[in-house]
Amino acid sequence: MPPVTFSAAGSADSTRIAALHADSWRRHYRGAYADTYLDGDLLSERSAVWASRLASPTGTATIIAERSGHLTGFVHVLLDADPHWGSLIDNLHVHHTEHRTGVGTQLMTHAARAAITHGKTRALHLWVLQQNTRAQKFYVACGGTVVETGTVTAPHGNAAFLNGKPTKYCMAWPDATPLVDTSNRIRSERRPHTSSTITPDAG
Repeated sequence: MPPVTFSAAGSADSTRIAALHADSWRRHYRGAYADTYLDGDLLSERSAVWASRLASPTGTATIIAERSGHLTGFVHVLLDADPHWGSLIDNLHVHHTEHRTGVGTQLMTHAARAAITHGKTRALHLWVLQQNTRAQKFYVACGGTVVETGTVTAPHGNAAFLNGKPTKYCMAWPDATPLVDTSNRIRSERRPHTSSTITPDAG
């Protein structure tokens, strides 16, 4: 199997990031988000979001994973998003054909490195849907702990895009350093075909 490489995303990556983002939401957010929203023109909406984000990346880090030139996953980090919980993993998505290949673990590593290198603290956190138990198990395996419970915010503030008031959990790493150490150990022992080409630049 060809190796996976990691690099900082640029404006030219916005369309394919948006496509993966939309596909992942349709697969894993159904039940929390309304079908009319997920089955609508989600790709155009996500494309606009990512074009804007990557055009003005200050204060963020977006890292993409590729295998033979094909996008296999991405992570988007908002540096110092919370005064207590630190930098926020706002998005982390892996292509459904790449689950359990180590891509998600390595993306967590890059998120941790971005927080440690460019954030004011080493703290890192994210929000995960209550219904997404598979993702919760992954984050727990990565050392995350549930620290808060909240209600999902409707996309664009439109309550019609939600099914009721879905719940989400905040999972946190007060010090993200173990994410880097754990991922390096896993890669050396179990992921010989995964490689990293850069340290992400959050600027």
